Amino acid sequence: MCVGILETDDIYVWQPRLEHRAECRLRLDISGLRCMSSQETLAIVKERLKAFPAKLVFMGSGAFHHLALPLIARQAAKKPLSVLILDRHLDFFSVPPGFVSCGSWIREVIKLPAVRRVVVIGIVGKTPSLPAKVVALTAQSWRFLFTRAKSYFEALLSSGNIYLSVDKDVFATAITDWGTGELSVAEVLAFLRWCMARRRLVGVDVCGEVVPRGLWPTVEERKLIARNERINLTLCRFLRHRNYLLPHGRGGDHLDRFQLRPTA
Repeated sequence: MCVGILETDDIYVWQPRLEHRAECRLRLDISGLRCMSSQETLAIVKERLKAFPAKLVFMGSGAFHHLALPLIARQAAKKPLSVLILDRHLDFFSVPPGFVSCGSWIREVIKLPAVRRVVVIGIVGKTPSLPAKVVALTAQSWRFLFTRAKSYFEALLSSGNIYLSVDKDVFATAITDWGTGELSVAEVLAFLRWCMARRRLVGVDVCGEVVPRGLWPTVEERKLIARNERINLTLCRFLRHRNYLLPHGRGGDHLDRFQLRPTA
């Protein structure tokens, strides 16, 4: 498995242990990425991602969650899949035509023919009316179903392949720019362990970093960033130890174009 960083901002400078684990990085020096992007801008991102080898991708704050769209699209071009999203927000709002935002990108994901289902877990608040292709669960609903009716998820995630998108604002222990959720890291990992025993994980993206308000993080911001880094490292260890993502070949020109540093 290849762990990579999308450089949407400079937040990972303050997460040195995660940077050390990353095998590749891609600098997205493109204007119009934060919060909302045009379809043309996302097409440029999609093109740049074609040779990017990472299957576990860290991509900055939640303001860039819509960059999950081109990551999912490149996997959906290969095989049918279900998309599992951990997020305290249901990113299904409307935006002007021709644009995709960090709060609307699920609307575009369900347009991909190979995406069979989108399941969002951990949302806060009431669930609006949704297309049949989208299922949204609060933390309480998910917890009840997972402990008492696991067969529900067997049917829900019927595709043999799963793409996982994580916004750390879903976690009760994370502090993000978009709030704090109600799920523990441990129970999420237990759910993923159960899912991956039954399905094949084809890709993962992670966002929800704290962005310093100034050029240099305050002492309090450094503490919050360190807390989020620990969650990132836990996800890395979990996915690597369990070998849930298929290994990606190392070395060669394909990887060297994006090399961060020699892999230990």
